[in-house]
Amino acid sequence: MFNKSGIRRPVGDTNRIQRMIDHADEIITVRDGERLIGILRAITDYSYCCYISDIAVDKDYQGRGIGKALINRLRDRLGDEEIQYILTSAPKAVGFYEKTDFKRADHAFVIKRKKN
Repeated sequence: MFNKSGIRRPVGDTNRIQRMIDHADEIITVRDGERLIGILRAITDYSYCCYISDIAVDKDYQGRGIGKALINRLRDRLGDEEIQYILTSAPKAVGFYEKTDFKRADHAFVIKRKKN
């Protein structure tokens, strides 16, 4: 899915990808028949914050509202009363998030990973 979406993830390191999936608190997928066409992966405490670590949609299906539907499904599961949703955007995806309910955060800080 990551390869088909254009999102950069360590797909050559299957052990690391498996750990990313195994340790996610929420995984939401969208399929067209048997074909996986979208995935959202999130880490959350279910009470205060939720970090959306991946939203990936197959390039053949982008622009059809699938990414927004993935976000809405997560929000339906977790709610909006107590939880703040956080993500970091790839430069090419900024326009997508500007069209959703996400707002830019001026006070975010990151310690970059040494290994992509």
